[in-house]
Amino acid sequence: MASLKDQIRAAQDIKRQDDVQIPEWSPDARFQVRGLPSGDWEAYQNSLAKMTRRDSADGIEMSVRSRKAEIVAKALYDQETEELVFTDLREGISILSKRSAGIINGLFDLVRHLSDDDKDFTQKVKEAEAGFGDGQS
Repeated sequence: MASLKDQIRAAQDIKRQDDVQIPEWSPDARFQVRGLPSGDWEAYQNSLAKMTRRDSADGIEMSVRSRKAEIVAKALYDQETEELVFTDLREGISILSKRSAGIINGLFDLVRHLSDDDKDFTQKVKEAEAGFGDGQS
């Protein structure tokens, strides 16, 4: 019997969605979109907390850099080969940053959903409790 550590390591817990169509990019292609592992999602969340401060004549200006294109590049797979569409992340970000904001936002929202980041803590607890069912003692 495998140890708990080995069971966790082997778990297939990253959600994915097949048959994602983006006809504006490729009418016949089917994409697979995957949620991100915890480390990638946390790095994204932490990057949102970092702000750039610039002193100007009009006062202090704060800006936050969007990284939606990066998240989509990390989550977009060719459904047939199950390979990342953008194996070079920088190139992927560069390409996706020039695509339709609506498409990128839609894909980002899907990645967020597949990463379980669109639920609050209470929802996650309720779902976890429901998963235990009658097996709890």
